[in-house]
Order: sequence, then C-alpha cells, then structure tokens
Amino acid sequence: MSTQHRDLIGLPTKLDRIEGRSRRDPKTVFNNLGHVIDKDMLRSCFYDLDGSKAVGIDGVTKNQYKKDLEINLDKLLLSIRRGSYHPKPSRIHEISKTDGTMRPLAIACFEDKIVQEAVKQIVEKIYEPIFLDCSHGFRPKRGCQTALVALNRHLMDKDCGAVLEIDLRKYFNTIPHEPLIKMLKEKISDERFLHLIIKLLKAPTLNKIGIPVRNEIGSPQGSILSPVIANIYLHHVLDLWFVQWNNRQYGGSGSMVRYADDAAFTFRSLAAAERFRQQLTDRLSQFGIAIHEGKTKSLVSGSREAQNYAKREERMPTFTFLGFMHVWGKSWNKKLGIMFWRVKRRTCPKRFRQKLAELKAYIRKNRHHKALLVKIKSVVQGYVNYFAINDNSRRVAQFILEVKHLLFKWLNRRSQRKSFNWKAFGAILKKIDFPKCPRLRNLFFTSKAAGLSPAVCR
Repeated sequence: MSTQHRDLIGLPTKLDRIEGRSRRDPKTVFNNLGHVIDKDMLRSCFYDLDGSKAVGIDGVTKNQYKKDLEINLDKLLLSIRRGSYHPKPSRIHEISKTDGTMRPLAIACFEDKIVQEAVKQIVEKIYEPIFLDCSHGFRPKRGCQTALVALNRHLMDKDCGAVLEIDLRKYFNTIPHEPLIKMLKEKISDERFLHLIIKLLKAPTLNKIGIPVRNEIGSPQGSILSPVIANIYLHHVLDLWFVQWNNRQYGGSGSMVRYADDAAFTFRSLAAAERFRQQLTDRLSQFGIAIHEGKTKSLVSGSREAQNYAKREERMPTFTFLGFMHVWGKSWNKKLGIMFWRVKRRTCPKRFRQKLAELKAYIRKNRHHKALLVKIKSVVQGYVNYFAINDNSRRVAQFILEVKHLLFKWLNRRSQRKSFNWKAFGAILKKIDFPKCPRLRNLFFTSKAAGLSPAVCR
C-alpha cells in the first residue's frame, strides 16, 4: 500500500474514531485531540476549500497558497503545535437582509480558513452524535428540506392547535464567550485544542477605519467554524431545555424544529404557545440571547382550526419559516374521494421581491458582460432547486418569467438599437438551457401526513 493511499485512509479513520466514541458514550470527554491536526489533515482541508470565495486582508488566493503548499503547511502545522498560531484580522463585508437591515460577514484569510475547517471537522465529529433530531441547520445530511418536512409532520399532527415562530436577534454576533467555553469544556478537556478554538473565536476584525479589534462576543457569520459553534450553544440553551420542559408541562405533545437561529414550535393551544413564549424569552435572556420581537409571533394552526376558520368564512393566519409562507388550504384525495385541510407553502413575498431586486441591479450593472447569461442561469437554477416544492409552481414560474423580462429589457438597452425581439431572445435562452419550471418535488406525502386512510374516511 502506498504512503499516499495510507494517508487517505488514516485521516477519516481518526475522525471516525472520534465520532464513534461520542456516539457510543455521549458523556465521553475528549482529552487528546491535538494529534488529529497533522499535515495530512491540513492538506485535506486545503483541497476542501472553495478557491472562488472572497479573499482576506492579505489578498492570498487558493492558487497562490498552493504554489508553496507543502512549505506553507509545514509552517502552519509548526505554529499550531507550538501555540504561536494567531489568526489574521478578518475584513467585514455587509449584505442586505429581507427586513432591510445589513448582515455583517467576516472574511478570513485563506490560511485561517484552513485552520477553521480543521477545527470544525473535529468539533463536528464530537457533537454530531449528541445533537437532537429537532436541529437541522448546518448538519450532515440535513438542511432546509428536512426541517420543512419535520415541521409539516408536526403541523399535520392531531395535537397541533397553535404554532410559535421565533427569530433570534443578531444571534451569531451575540453569543457570549464565557458560557460557551464552559459548555465546550464539558466535552473537551484538551487545553491546547480549546485554546485554539478560543483564538479562532476571538480572532480580530477590522473596524470601519481599518483598525483590528479583538472579538469579545459572538462567532461572526462567514467563519467556517461559526455554524457548529452556534449549534452547540443552542443545543445546551434551547434544545435540551425544550425537551425537558415539553415532557414536564405537556407530556411531550409539543414539538420544535430548529434551523440555526430560526425555530418553529407547535402546541395544542394558543394559550400554551403564549405561555411558552414568555418562558422562552426569560430562558434565553439568562444566556445573553434576545428574541427578535418583530419576527416572532404565535398564531392558531392545525387542521381543526382551519376548518373552524372556513366555517366562519375567515382567513387563516399565516407564518413564514425558511423562506416559505405557510398557509392552510383544502386538498382533494382522489383515491379516497375525500377533501381534507393541509398546510401549503408559497415563496415568502419579501424573499421573492428582494431576490428580483438584487437580480435587477446586477443585470443592469453587468449587462455588457459576456458571461451575464451564464451567471444569471446559475442563480435562477439555485432558486428553482430550493423553491420548487409542493404547491409552489406558480411562484417559481412567475420568478423565472420575471427574470426573463429583466434580461430582455436590459440586454436590449446596451445600445440605442435593440439587440433582438422576444422570439430571438427565447431561442438564445433555449440554447443555453435556461431553467424552466420543473416538475415539483413532492416533499410532503399529503394524504399520509393528514392521517387519512380508508378506515378513517369511512
């Protein structure tokens, strides 16, 4: 067996061994993790990183770092083992959110991203086996779709009478370091490895006048390590606490689905949801986290309530979760010959308008670039891949059509003379295989989710 082949086998084995220990005994405390970070792991992390991402303050790209890769990795590994490694300051780039505010993203230097990736892989293997099923954000084989499927199951449950949707105010940037470090020490006793995590947490960022400022609170978004850190904190503060509270107060009839700092809870009644909201607010405040009141609301939900609203000829209240507006509507089961109420999803109107506004600005600015159509095609395809699910065909088709009109308008404004008519433009889009509204993915088996069966229907 070649050395290279042994290296490829050895690295996953170390990480898998960590995960196996944590899975077999959730109370395991890891006291020797430093040996996992070796040159082979750093090299693997280097190749895992996306070289097209924005560069840090040193301007070094992946290709530039690769020119002296072995020398650079030797120096990096030596500095980590000696304890002399210190991450360079990250620059801050702000992006707009749907509510009009700005989200600051920390862009680290490429070498620091290698270290972040290495630490993330180790920490993830320790905590992944002990995270609860209600957590879906930034976890292997989980994501927005698994969260939506889980929420659909809870909403269609016979015990569901209300839903509480919460959003945490600037969660990533407000995680207190002191309680977080105490939580990490419950699973990690390796002081050197802990110190490395703390260095990455407290890595400085450049302020508005370009002066490095040490980070004393939060785990800035944009950092590779931030998602798993955020999950660890909420695992202790929210997930475990909710399970105990739910079993004690409601005999396990409530439910929670969490994707990072967005969460939705279901309860038997609106009164129960309101009571829990107050207790949740108090709980989170004890750990330095605040609920975004403007994005947090409790409302009636469930098939029984939908029927009651229909009898009164009133509109059922809606809520938004993970970019989808959830509404209750009628559905027909042809096989059983019965009508039933179920929750349906539409693209959130704010998300829809914001994405179109972003594309309009981009197309207008870059209408002379030859690669414009290829770029817009990839953006639209990503949008379709996410939003093309049950009951959302009209909104997806509308989005594609709106983007086509934007392209047609601004490409024809590159000069005083029009470049093409609508028929010729359609031929160009067909040539590059521009996305069409696809067959929707059936994430939610509606009849089963509604608890329907021939016996029930009779």
